[in-house]
Amino acid sequence: MFQNHLKLILRKLKREKLYSFVNILGLTIGLTAVLLIALYVRDELSFDKFHKDYKNMYRVTLDHEDWGARPFITSDFVEFFSPEIPEVEGFVRVSGVSRAIGGDVLLRNNNNDISSTKVFFTDPNFFKFFDFELVNSGKEGALNGDMSAVITEGLAERLFGDTDPVGESILINKEFEVIVAALAKDPPSNSTVQFELLIHKNDYFKNDFENTNGLRNVLTYIELNLESSIEKVEAGINDSRILPPYREWLEKSDFGLLRLDRQRLYAEYEVDFFSKNQIDLVILFIAIGATILALAIINYVNLITAQATRKVKEIGLRKVIGASKVQLIAYQFVEAISLTIISFILAFAIAERSLPYLNTQLGKAIRLDYFSSDFFIWIFVFGVLLGLISGLYPAFFIARFKALSLVQRSEVSLGSKGYLRRFLVLFQFVASAILLVVLSIISQQMNYMKTKDLGFDSDFLVSVPLYRDSTHLFQTVKNEISTISGVQSASINGFVMGSRIQTSISNHWDREYEGRIGSGVTGVYADGDFFETAGVEFVWKADQFDGSSLKEGQIVVDYSLAEKFKLLEDQAIKKLYRYNDKVGVEVVGIVKDFHVESLKTEIIPTIILPLSDWGSRNILLKINPNDAQGTLAKVGGVYETLFDRPFEFYYLDDQIADFYRKEQGQFRLFKIFTSLAIFISLLGLVALTIFSLEQRRKEVSIRKVLGASVQRLILMLNKEYSVLVLIAFIIASPIAYYAIQDWLQEFKYRISLSPLTFIGAFLGFLALSWLVTIAQSLRVSRENPADVLRDE
Repeated sequence: MFQNHLKLILRKLKREKLYSFVNILGLTIGLTAVLLIALYVRDELSFDKFHKDYKNMYRVTLDHEDWGARPFITSDFVEFFSPEIPEVEGFVRVSGVSRAIGGDVLLRNNNNDISSTKVFFTDPNFFKFFDFELVNSGKEGALNGDMSAVITEGLAERLFGDTDPVGESILINKEFEVIVAALAKDPPSNSTVQFELLIHKNDYFKNDFENTNGLRNVLTYIELNLESSIEKVEAGINDSRILPPYREWLEKSDFGLLRLDRQRLYAEYEVDFFSKNQIDLVILFIAIGATILALAIINYVNLITAQATRKVKEIGLRKVIGASKVQLIAYQFVEAISLTIISFILAFAIAERSLPYLNTQLGKAIRLDYFSSDFFIWIFVFGVLLGLISGLYPAFFIARFKALSLVQRSEVSLGSKGYLRRFLVLFQFVASAILLVVLSIISQQMNYMKTKDLGFDSDFLVSVPLYRDSTHLFQTVKNEISTISGVQSASINGFVMGSRIQTSISNHWDREYEGRIGSGVTGVYADGDFFETAGVEFVWKADQFDGSSLKEGQIVVDYSLAEKFKLLEDQAIKKLYRYNDKVGVEVVGIVKDFHVESLKTEIIPTIILPLSDWGSRNILLKINPNDAQGTLAKVGGVYETLFDRPFEFYYLDDQIADFYRKEQGQFRLFKIFTSLAIFISLLGLVALTIFSLEQRRKEVSIRKVLGASVQRLILMLNKEYSVLVLIAFIIASPIAYYAIQDWLQEFKYRISLSPLTFIGAFLGFLALSWLVTIAQSLRVSRENPADVLRDE
């Protein structure tokens, strides 16, 4: 019987090419999208689970009263609290080498210069703590020596070629040298911790806060024993804040623990050494995948039942000549399974070829192999299962009618009211409407992030990094660069997008003073040309300050800090105090607030300090847009001559775009998947149109005989679909509104939702639905009434 059904199905597919094409197209598109989303979700949920003890490993985080959630804690704080908490079995720390998070580190070996953003200081037990693989060394001795290093295979090939790197030296940023002690395999793609070079330096994590007037903050991981209570450990860490000599710095910090496998998706902080994502986005893609799968199934059901109503005589004759109910049901199941397996195979092939684009957009390395278990499970197991689900309703829909009613083609017996079919199409419309509204809101937010005023002029503003080995040349470089005709202005400063120097300030030197107000702030060291170069605007300036010569003992603050300390009042004493400062600094200017991080992070009050060697991190250049490339080539020549290192530069617009690169990639994919969902819904509308018009051909002909115009008939035939679209958007709008709230909450600066967003989405989808149905309606409206009424 199966073989006979299969032959009939193949003949049918060949005979009814358009029907077969539409059916397979809808299923293939839906399944391709579902497969890609499933691969993405599986990859995201697999992060860091290759570590054997990942369930007992945690990152120590903090939530600061002024600075918010941060992934870094004071570098040696773990040495104070771990002996006090018996549940802590071990710890390891990681700190970036570069001048800024995500910045380049220059690596030199025998004049072979390359750059890397994945160079870190760490503790000697790094490979004992984590389950990363070493190639030629035991975990015990990989990082034991001072200034010893472990290099990955990928970096070793780039830096040393075929030479064995063990025992070789590497010069880091022209500042210090390390010796390669071991070779490691590249970290798996589903590891949050991504490194190319790890360095151990004796006493690196010891804080000398009394001399440096600051604390080094690093990533700190701890491992707990199996019986640990997380709440008890967190309480113990917070109780230990009184132990370090710098305890005053920790007063406003609330420490917590984030399990290793949750740091990728559940972290509340934004800035990190390593890439992260949000669980809300993963859930959003899961919802899209489930919606597209449901739409594909519903679309198949609608198409198959609409087709069945056009073949009622054929079905009736089969029953008359002896086809049993079981045989008709079996035929429908075999047809559904055959179509789904064909669609699955096509979907697998399309997905395999679409993965490079997906990986590019999301920065992943997902693979799909025809010889993997994924292929056989996806194609055959899910193919049969989905075929059974898809064929369930059509099978019993067709088998339930009596042979005589089918031969007579009684519209009543076929269920002309079609409540279930209308419900299914309404579900498709609601799902598509939700996705369309969400897409519209995300589009507006992404556009808002591109156009929002950041408080400075980023157009053709270029950042050129400076390094510690050449502090004596910084002013010389600036002077020479300033003479280049295309350079409009230049400034040496510590203004680096995505990175901040955290410090604190108060309105009184005495910590016991009753009216004392303190605040955590971002410190920016800058020369007097910073304000003109960056385009930062003044709200107020002291009479003795011309805005171009910031001197020792003077600072400029931003508007939010000025409001907090009431500095804008005429009689206010414009003097503030830094940590351990009893003399104070004079506020000589107030500027508008400006961002140094993404719009996901609230602006932290900022102070601008006189330039120091320690704060000289880059040169900002405002260049002429008419010959930007030629100007940068000349700047590069000066830079390479004086610093003896490859010229690096970054457009600040590009650095700002990097804040949202992951969101942009996910947004592009969301647009694609939403478009596919809408396309599948419109295919479902085609099925409903075919079914409905087949039922109403005689009614249309009679109305035409009685004088109804073609325009009136088209309006009548499309009224039902328009009502369904309206109902769908009434249902979908509040669902979409609440569904997108969590995503919008990720941004401290975001759009305000307007009713026009929902109205525009409704009108757009209504226009699409009319485009789909109008051709079919026009065909029926123009039919000759005599031919239709003479039929049968």
